[in-house]
Amino acid sequence: MRAPELRVSVDLIRREAQLACEASSLRAVAADAGMSPMGLRGFLHAQTEPQARTIRKLSAWYARRMAARPPEGEAEARASLVVLAAFYPPADRPRVEARLLTVLEAEFRESRMEPPAWLQALRAELRRRAD
Repeated sequence: MRAPELRVSVDLIRREAQLACEASSLRAVAADAGMSPMGLRGFLHAQTEPQARTIRKLSAWYARRMAARPPEGEAEARASLVVLAAFYPPADRPRVEARLLTVLEAEFRESRMEPPAWLQALRAELRRRAD
């Protein structure tokens, strides 16, 4: 069985890329994501199933984009965890993601803050994927 890991929804990345292109240009967004304009256009129009390399590039782009604005919640946290866990071998990613969530929760508590609901939602998602 493949190890469970968090994923940023391709539809969410596609929507954000479309918004970025509308605010800027296809070429600018493609350059920022480290891909060709034609590759980004194909992704935006869902012409083919995106390759793993394309998803990695766009997930990293999405996480950088989300980091540039105030956090809104679960989607941004998931994107950040996906990018950080990608530095590890696929089999280790679920463990890394779970530990990162544990550290984040501890840091919220140490800062005398209530851990946000997305922490538990992401933990539950990891458990569901493991089942």
